[in-house]
Amino acid sequence: MGRVHRSKRTHVSFAVAMAGVACHNDADIVTRVVTMHVPPGCLSGGQALDGSGYVTLEGLGDFEPTLSPSGHLLKNVGDALSEIDPASQALEINATEGAGKWLGVAAVPAQGSLDVLLLPFLSSCPLPAPMGVLGPSVPVGIGGSIAFAGADRVMAVGGVAQAQGGAASETFVAHLDTDVIALADPQLLTPRTQASVTPFGTGALVAGGTDPRHGTVLDNAEVYAATPGGFQQQPPILLSEPRSAHGAAVLVTGETLLVGGLGGTDGKMLLASMEVIDPVTSTVRAENVAMLAVARQSPTVLRLASGEILVAGGFDAAGNAIATLEWFSPDASTATKRAIELATGSARTFAALGAGGALAVVAPPPGATADFQSVWVIDADGSLEAAQPIVGPLTAPVFFGGAGDAPALWTGDRWLRWQPWVGAFAALGSLDTAPPRVGVATTSADRGLALWLDSLTSALTGLRFDSRGPFSPLAAPLLVTDANDVAPDRLVGSSGVTFDPSTGLVLVGNPNRTVPPGAFVTDRTYADVALDVDAPTGEPAVVALRDELGVELDVGGSACPVALAAGVASSLHVERHGSTVTWRTSSGVSGTCAAGVSLNARLSLGLRVAPNAARSVARNLRVVRL
Repeated sequence: MGRVHRSKRTHVSFAVAMAGVACHNDADIVTRVVTMHVPPGCLSGGQALDGSGYVTLEGLGDFEPTLSPSGHLLKNVGDALSEIDPASQALEINATEGAGKWLGVAAVPAQGSLDVLLLPFLSSCPLPAPMGVLGPSVPVGIGGSIAFAGADRVMAVGGVAQAQGGAASETFVAHLDTDVIALADPQLLTPRTQASVTPFGTGALVAGGTDPRHGTVLDNAEVYAATPGGFQQQPPILLSEPRSAHGAAVLVTGETLLVGGLGGTDGKMLLASMEVIDPVTSTVRAENVAMLAVARQSPTVLRLASGEILVAGGFDAAGNAIATLEWFSPDASTATKRAIELATGSARTFAALGAGGALAVVAPPPGATADFQSVWVIDADGSLEAAQPIVGPLTAPVFFGGAGDAPALWTGDRWLRWQPWVGAFAALGSLDTAPPRVGVATTSADRGLALWLDSLTSALTGLRFDSRGPFSPLAAPLLVTDANDVAPDRLVGSSGVTFDPSTGLVLVGNPNRTVPPGAFVTDRTYADVALDVDAPTGEPAVVALRDELGVELDVGGSACPVALAAGVASSLHVERHGSTVTWRTSSGVSGTCAAGVSLNARLSLGLRVAPNAARSVARNLRVVRL
């Protein structure tokens, strides 16, 4: 077991021992240390977290928890965490002291110890700035960006720092398992502004951009390697053409897609092209990649739950906002839906929803009337639905995360959060005593954490508003008295998805919809799993098993028909073991789906209206990890 010790770091850090039994020998005990880090000055409710704090730790994975989380005083460094299952794949930590509350989440590595960053719940908190030549360093300059860059890391890259005479900013990497922010070493071979940053294998890809020294648009990309923590010092990846101020997203294959931007010899040519970069081979392909119907710079590029790519927003060469929304196949080879127009305004933000589709918020243009339609749901089948407009000021909207299919929204002066079953925003409940200064550089490291650069101090700042993840347990059967932990794939109400506590989930068929209405369990994904769902009115729903590539098997659909008697209350039991999916009805009829699921795929679980049915009703959904 670990011995009692305290970290000599400048912030509070504690360590406890997690004991696990090695699989090959029951006599072998492996001690793994969990160290919790709290950035200095991160208060919650005016309370600091120190040795008087109390903490509970819960190990999660592809199993049903059998032990309740145990509590520990932080001063008892070296306690054995006997409540943590050795098979845990994720760790959730809840710490309290006085009225303060801190949360931490971390993936559990296959071996070795782990660090967990604790941040105050619903209170924004700056991470310590690294020291540079001129003192505390500015993480990013004008024209730079911050973005998630692989496991537990966020990269601040590029831009021009006015405070340093217009010199190119250095690239920093924030480690989100601790609060360490360090210079990338080695740095970029070529400084750049308006580049894209995306996860790339186990590291990150910084692609395109403009060289601030010469004003030339760059036609290459550099790879950041998590080990040793800097950019590869080999020839950069050559792009198909110079590209700056473009959009980017990671495809379901792990490849990076670059979209639109500015190019040409003078950097003023608006691009409609897209290209794909492979993290395994570091090769670029522009062949068999679709073209945008509308060329644009600075677009938002989202990967949807279906695996499709949504390209939204952006500007034309004159800086006018572009209204056209475009959808592309998961490999970006073809357009998949008819392009549609969305209202423009003074600013826009978009977020993909886990159940399907996306959410858009549009800030009113100057002179707009009070009834300006500011909130839109982009349904899973590509339809636009007007949601309840935001009441009050809306000047600089930015979306963060999406845990519970409820993204957090910074409006420009306050925090709101989407309510998927209401179709409207409500106050997030931030505990900040003063509104934060959310700068233009923003990202979400996970679905419950917002990160931004403070517009005054440039400090990397975070707000933890949720801790749910793929292994989070479900406390009780779903769709009984409420729709918690389930989300619709479109706007509730007239679009065909509603929840009634007296009836259950009601899905209404519509032959004009290309994607049948549905609702999915939020956040969680599953390996081997069993689920049961009731059809209380005798109008059974289809059980949807959707993998991470967006491929869906519908148990009760045409690919896997189920013998349920119409008009008779019944229940359906479905199990997934590897690539095999079986079902059994409450009347004892059973079968195996002819089409299975991918052997190693993690699945999202949902319910859809049955084929050719006027409606389906589902209630009392029970899910068990096997």
